[in-house]
Amino acid sequence: MPWLAATLAVAALVHLATLYALPRRIMARTLARMGPPNTMRFAKRPDETSRGVVRPSPDILYSACPFDLSKGPLKLTARVPHSTYWSVSAFDAATNNFFVRNDQQTAGDSIEILAVRPGMALPPLDTATDRVILFAPTTKGLFLIRMVIDDDKNLPALDALRRQAACETVASLPTPH
Repeated sequence: MPWLAATLAVAALVHLATLYALPRRIMARTLARMGPPNTMRFAKRPDETSRGVVRPSPDILYSACPFDLSKGPLKLTARVPHSTYWSVSAFDAATNNFFVRNDQQTAGDSIEILAVRPGMALPPLDTATDRVILFAPTTKGLFLIRMVIDDDKNLPALDALRRQAACETVASLPTPH
């Protein structure tokens, strides 16, 4: 009987380690393939050979910003089309989605998201139509912007609009003592 208890204990430990480690390894590998953090990436329109995202939709334009908050807060700015579906999502280092905002939830034609870690001092903020201060649960992660191509004739305008998105590290205010 002791072997059965030992086998169950090892199985439980392996199961828990897998649940903890596997998502973090997947995200670390994804972020490493994307290149330097805190820079916006604009993917080409998906086709049948695209596999950067599991089964990406050919009707969606994808833009991404891998982030690293170790050097300070990150500011993401993007133009929001209200003529088609648009969303921005944030994922932590364990692939957990911790933030989503879509075009229906955004009042103006642009959004500014300031991602910070708890305890980080906030930088001076620019004026924006819609501003979100987002407390990220991990130092590294990923922002993903999706924009539906409602009609192929609108593709050039939608692509130009999405390429106005930017993400960058911003200087924070000194932390009060």
